[in-house]
Amino acid sequence: MIFYLSLIILILALGAQIILRSFGIKLRNYKFLRIHEKKIFKYIFYFSIFAVFSFLFYDSYLQYSVWSQNEVTKLFLPPHQPINYFLFYVGMKFFGPYLISLVFAFLFFFVAKYLNKKYQERFFYEEEFFIGALAIFLIGYPLAIFYLIGVISIYLLAHFVLAGASKNFGERLSTYYLWLPIAISVILISEWLVGLEWWRLLKI
Repeated sequence: MIFYLSLIILILALGAQIILRSFGIKLRNYKFLRIHEKKIFKYIFYFSIFAVFSFLFYDSYLQYSVWSQNEVTKLFLPPHQPINYFLFYVGMKFFGPYLISLVFAFLFFFVAKYLNKKYQERFFYEEEFFIGALAIFLIGYPLAIFYLIGVISIYLLAHFVLAGASKNFGERLSTYYLWLPIAISVILISEWLVGLEWWRLLKI
């Protein structure tokens, strides 16, 4: 359920990004575009947090219902066991990956914002803070680690290719168009990534 929710939100966010960018280019009003993109992706980011954790609470409720109807698993629920056992189970199984990715998302947001301000807005556009945080959060842990490695690798590869193609290349190369497509790609290949040894080592 969360898999499809995250995928749908990311696809809709990518669609909004393309539409807004096309609209802004057509109007040639980039200031208008920047202001509205930042607002829209900010709302999408906070809505995503609400939506994901709402589904996680619902999944926890379903898990409780399933356990309570089984002769064996109901022994792990009150009054046979303290509720803490069940809370620990759903916390690790359901909430853990998204709590960690949410921490990563906010960490990215504040670190990126700090570095951008320190180096005169050299690295990111304002709306990228929310776009990157959105992608990191929705991907979940440990996929977020693979995702960040993918973004950095593709960015550096593109930079070297463009620098090699043009000796005078000195323009700013933005990650603006990388965040959402790579996030969607990582989610789509997540079944393959689950089989990697790194996944087993990183998974909580």
